[in-house]
Amino acid sequence: MFCLGALVFLAIAAPGCLGSVVLSVPGQVDAEVGKPVKIPCTHTITGSTGNVMVEWFVVNKNGQRTRIAYKDATSVVTDPATDYSDRVTMDDDDTLSISRVQLMDEKTFLCQVVAGAAGSQEGKTELRVFDAPQHPEVDYNRAILSVTERDPSEIGTCTSRNGYPAPSISWYKDGILLPTVTSSNDKMYMMSRVVKEASGLYTVTNKLYFKPSKADKDSKYHCQVRYQMMEGMKYSLDSEPFQVTLHYHTEVVTLNATSDAILKEGDDVTLHCSADGFPQPDYIFYKLEGSEEIELSGHKDGILVLKNLTKEQSGQYQCEALDFDAPSEVVLKKDVSIFVNYLDPLVFNPKGPITVRREDDIQVSCVTQGSVTPKIMWKKGKDVVSRSGTLTLHKVNYRSSGTYVCEATAPSISGLVKTKQLQVFVEGKPSVQHSPPEVIVRKEGEKVTLTCVASGHPTPKITWNVGKDQALESFENAVTSKVSLPITSEMVQTGVMCNATNKYGSTHRSFQLGIVPPTTTPPMTSGENLEQQGGGGGAVIAVVVCVLLLLLVVAILYCLHKKGKLPCGKSEKKDAVKLESDDGTSGGKIRKDEDDETERLKGRC
Repeated sequence: MFCLGALVFLAIAAPGCLGSVVLSVPGQVDAEVGKPVKIPCTHTITGSTGNVMVEWFVVNKNGQRTRIAYKDATSVVTDPATDYSDRVTMDDDDTLSISRVQLMDEKTFLCQVVAGAAGSQEGKTELRVFDAPQHPEVDYNRAILSVTERDPSEIGTCTSRNGYPAPSISWYKDGILLPTVTSSNDKMYMMSRVVKEASGLYTVTNKLYFKPSKADKDSKYHCQVRYQMMEGMKYSLDSEPFQVTLHYHTEVVTLNATSDAILKEGDDVTLHCSADGFPQPDYIFYKLEGSEEIELSGHKDGILVLKNLTKEQSGQYQCEALDFDAPSEVVLKKDVSIFVNYLDPLVFNPKGPITVRREDDIQVSCVTQGSVTPKIMWKKGKDVVSRSGTLTLHKVNYRSSGTYVCEATAPSISGLVKTKQLQVFVEGKPSVQHSPPEVIVRKEGEKVTLTCVASGHPTPKITWNVGKDQALESFENAVTSKVSLPITSEMVQTGVMCNATNKYGSTHRSFQLGIVPPTTTPPMTSGENLEQQGGGGGAVIAVVVCVLLLLLVVAILYCLHKKGKLPCGKSEKKDAVKLESDDGTSGGKIRKDEDDETERLKGRC
């Protein structure tokens, strides 16, 4: 009996003699919802082992264990009818693998090793589950917020959904983190709310209350969601930035004139009035005439356009902003001055139109004044006829008639120009153009066109002494008349005449007609009835005269030769003798013909 007690004592006092189990598991494992995770269970066994069994349990909050998988010497088994029956398995090294982590998996997992005589050992692991929240949503205040409100206004609400564990929300203004203030006050505070959804995930909302000032009219706000993931990693998500609309009173009014630096008559100018309050107030425009304010119409949204300026529109203009929220000390009126350069209308002395007798003189002055000293000149068409304000014409003729333009310019102001026209009429007896008066044709009945051009004022009337229809053309104070008619022998004897008449008298022009004999008529290039233009017979006469002169020169040369003053005839005589010796019969006849021609020419000389 003593020996048995001694053995039991030795077994208790020295358990290593029978064997031992050493087990190691991590104290915490992190996992993300929807993704797989592994929980290792590492163990060593010494001494007599016998049958070894490794088991995995889930421990609830009350400390109750539920086995979910085990492995013995022959097989690996997943326990049925548990929440993990289709999601867990054990690897060869006894690691527990969960295929799809769920939020409910955030529990304590226990690994137990039983090794017969060597004993048993167990270890616990805390599985922490994480799920990143959705991108934050912001619902900001779209109303117009007044900066004069005593209490802070709601700026916006930031919401972060489906995160685990619950994330936190912070607010930024113009990129600067706002301090987290949860107690209500008269400047700024936040109100946060956390809701655990049926899924176990968290939805977090945070409202920002802020008392803005005018300086915040362009500020941008956004919220930031901060959350933690596996292994202590921290992340953040920013919302889209937004602005709130503020209502603030006007402090400064501006009035600008938008145009060229130098204004002149005919230009446009835009007056733009603006106030730094919001919403923009209504505006009134005035033109100041001494102490009187003349209200102007036609403006919109603080813009007044003055079109086609005149010198009367120079002066002082004023804009008033109708902001009734502005303090009384704020000046809501602004003035601007505009000056319109001008030239007065041109004045003629004497006034036009001017009618003057032929051969008389004309002197007309053109006068104006303006904001700058003008430069004045006179033009007729493109020609400059005077480089001063005085137009002087001596001994005028019909060519002096027409339109004269006085032009005044301001050299220092581009585009400032004034012009005025003056009509000048020269009166007197008609004047007729004298072109070659003789018309030559080759035969009677040939058709010609005669042209008569007469100038004068009043415009002359042209008549012909032949009863033919005339074609008339008029230009200013000149009239052109054309008649087409066949030549008769009576016309050759009497001629054709046109007569120009007005109230000061009449002037005529005669056309002499001639018929060239057929023998001296130069060859014609057209048909029998080729029409001749008046004055075209001069060329025919010139040809006839040249032919007659040529014949006269030949006769004179021949006479000189016969008197022996020209030696050129000797060679001709030798040639005649030579011909006679070469041909006895015909030579005498040639010589006789030559003598007969010589005697005939002698008689002419």
